Amino acid sequence: MGLLMMLRLRFHYGLHHGPRVFALLLLVLVIAALVVGVVALVRMRRLPAPRLQAGSWPTQVSRVDPALTELRLRYARGKLSWEDYAQRTANLGFSVNPGPGPYIDPNQPPPAS
Repeated sequence: MGLLMMLRLRFHYGLHHGPRVFALLLLVLVIAALVVGVVALVRMRRLPAPRLQAGSWPTQVSRVDPALTELRLRYARGKLSWEDYAQRTANLGFSVNPGPGPYIDPNQPPPAS
């Protein structure tokens, strides 16, 4: 018996009729894609449209606290110690990384432990 004949007998696969499992799977996939598309359209319609002036480009404006900027400048100029900088930054409500630590000379050998 030829392979084609065995496939026709085993899976009822004829010239015009494929396995019904594949047709059902295709139907489920098409319905799922339609549902996902409708949900995406509904969510996009709920978002407010950005209001732009004619001829303007949307830009990302970073909100920088001027007090924190001034503190950073004063610390960079050497007018504030690390402790003062950390305390004032924490008072403004910003987190501060741990202190710079002691100065380590790269020419010195590492300490014996």
